[in-house]
Amino acid sequence: MLNMNKKNWKVPFNYLLDQFKETDVFFNKAKKVVKTGDFTLGEALTQFEQNFARKLGVKHAIGVNSGTDALLLVLKARNIGPGDEVITAPNSFVATAASVALTGAKPVFVDVRDDYTINPELIPRAITKKTKAIIPVHLTGNVCDMEPILEIARKHNLFVLEDVAQAALPGMIKNLPEL
Repeated sequence: MLNMNKKNWKVPFNYLLDQFKETDVFFNKAKKVVKTGDFTLGEALTQFEQNFARKLGVKHAIGVNSGTDALLLVLKARNIGPGDEVITAPNSFVATAASVALTGAKPVFVDVRDDYTINPELIPRAITKKTKAIIPVHLTGNVCDMEPILEIARKHNLFVLEDVAQAALPGMIKNLPEL
């Protein structure tokens, strides 16, 4: 017989506490920014963008005011809009689907796996002639299985925009810029 005693369940919803074990490092760096008053388009942002881009192995990273606008700006830059469809996960924060809807496109939801990330096996069934992009959401500290997602995107000529708002590079706190 299955023991349904909840005290025995040890399935963590996320791993964010592990990512913030060294809170003094984060808060000390935040204090330096607060003391300078350099909140918008300043040296801290420039250094963060450069460090983040280097960590990702890309040429550029651009800091914006919110994750919603980050997604929206990229979708608009890719000319995604009315009549288009964008595949994503249904369990993310509303910003993911909202950014799609704000372009005039339609979010199309594909179910997730046990790790709360989009199930790549279900993506092909959701693709139509109107599909222009896939937004896999790295969620609760878990990273999506990107290889099959990228392969599907290549096969169907789809743009992939990764939403990393809740799982951006564990350990990044240690690499915040010094001021």
